[in-house]
Amino acid sequence: MTDFEEKLGQLREVLFDREEVKRYFALKRAIEADSELMKTNELLRLHQKEMAKNLHNPKKYAEEKALFEHYSDVYQNHPLVVNYEACKADVYVLLTQLKNILEK
Repeated sequence: MTDFEEKLGQLREVLFDREEVKRYFALKRAIEADSELMKTNELLRLHQKEMAKNLHNPKKYAEEKALFEHYSDVYQNHPLVVNYEACKADVYVLLTQLKNILEK
């Protein structure tokens, strides 16, 4: 193992040991384990596809859009998703700081 690979491994360990990174992955696993939330996500994707299929049919498009918006609101406002998105923003800031340090 080269010195670079060793330092990269150390950086990875430190990064994955950060509280915000641990929380990010814990929330991601919790979302994936929530069958009701996954079903809601599935339904919103289904209605999104149906909207695209029905661009030529304004009535059906409006129906599918209403369903899509409903499931999207339910999904986006679920506490796990709200916390996940906030945590994801924190991790992004951390990674951006790391990137800026490495580019210097």
